[in-house]
Amino acid sequence: MKTKIIKANFEKILSEIESLETDTLIILADQKVWELYKEKLPLDQIKDKRIILRTNPSGEDVKTFEEFASCSEFLLDKGVHRKCHIVAFGGGSLSDFAGYIAASLLRGIDWSIIPTTLLSMIDASIGGKTAINSKAGKNLIGAFHKPQNVWLNVDFVDSLPEDELVNGYGELIKYAFLDERISKSLLAKKFDLNEIIFECADFKLNLTEKDFKEAGLRKSLNLGHTLGHALEKIYSLPHGEAVFWGIALALEVFQEGEFLDQLKKYAKKLGIHEKPVPWYKKTFPTEKIIDYVKKDKKMISSSVVEFVLVEKVGKIKYQSVEISELERLLESMKDKLSDFTL
Repeated sequence: MKTKIIKANFEKILSEIESLETDTLIILADQKVWELYKEKLPLDQIKDKRIILRTNPSGEDVKTFEEFASCSEFLLDKGVHRKCHIVAFGGGSLSDFAGYIAASLLRGIDWSIIPTTLLSMIDASIGGKTAINSKAGKNLIGAFHKPQNVWLNVDFVDSLPEDELVNGYGELIKYAFLDERISKSLLAKKFDLNEIIFECADFKLNLTEKDFKEAGLRKSLNLGHTLGHALEKIYSLPHGEAVFWGIALALEVFQEGEFLDQLKKYAKKLGIHEKPVPWYKKTFPTEKIIDYVKKDKKMISSSVVEFVLVEKVGKIKYQSVEISELERLLESMKDKLSDFTL
């Protein structure tokens, strides 16, 4: 099954959901999103369907063992069956969570997504990676389970606060490095964010269709993520912002600052070029970063981690690094990194 990405306004989303071949819809919604949009998108009133609605905590708070167990028991108590269809309504954290529920419940049921943040539209909702978090790190418990449909409505972007836009910009910049077309669109005199959203979604869908379980091509999507996930945990950063700094740090540490000028161009275009690095004028947290990297999904052995780096815009390369060498590199550069700016 190939995921369908569908441009849809509110009316079309409701019509599409009404046409799903099921008698029972499970709506898993971010509680804040639900309060904002339940009048415009009354998913609890779909005609001729039994509706099971559950609102869930916002952000990463939903991706816990406790919430996973609570939601699963709630749904099983309602008497769900294998032909139910889950609709995830919210940002990337909610779709990660809902997708893992869909992958696990009754050993797997169909699901679709209404992404409501920039980050979820261009990245998190596409590709079928689903997960919850553990104390050891992000997204370490999960499954590959493709959504049937992703309904993209760019009207959601208009209501996003600035910090949520910045959160999405980090992943958008990643795609600009991965794809020349997206890079050109972003650097155009008058760039169209709505059009770039669909370009990013299309790029990721095509790539993940070729390599669903990350055996090769899909690994390129990890650009900025290995160090980014560590920074996310250490500084409590939004995911996309952490990815942005993860890219910057990888370029500085492994590529001697090559492509940092390109990164600055992207950041300036999106208005985030003046943000200070999270560790600016502080002791660079080498030990904490190493602790998180050791538990990262990109570890390819007990002592080696694989980094995604930039060969040129539109082409990436991989570098395997011994954990001991990574630690040595970061420690040797900690004074320079403490003064690092873009």
